[in-house]
Amino acid sequence: MNTYKVLIAEDDPILATIIAKILSDFGIENVCVNAGKDALEKYNREYFDMVLMDIQMADLNGLEVSSEIRKTNSHILIIALTSLPYEEIELDLAKSGINHYIAKPPKASELKELLLEYFKSAA
Repeated sequence: MNTYKVLIAEDDPILATIIAKILSDFGIENVCVNAGKDALEKYNREYFDMVLMDIQMADLNGLEVSSEIRKTNSHILIIALTSLPYEEIELDLAKSGINHYIAKPPKASELKELLLEYFKSAA
């Protein structure tokens, strides 16, 4: 069985813990950071199969971080996590290279469906 690793960039510690628990329950290794700069630093130091990216973070927002990641990696899956309505940020998501959008708070079933879609042998 493949082992996958996901970077969770989420500034709400409770939500980050919930998402990490869901991923762990599916056997997916994960690392949580709570700021955009930390996400970029962690991404540049370690290998990840996917990034779950909060869009509204205090230092660098998720769109900026995603754009930076796309400069060196066009293939990694980047999933936006946000409470902003999709219609309001659709163009910004596309410009930053984000692959998918999940509204906050994410449902376990929605995360599982996404994991099954992207990680065929996971979940």
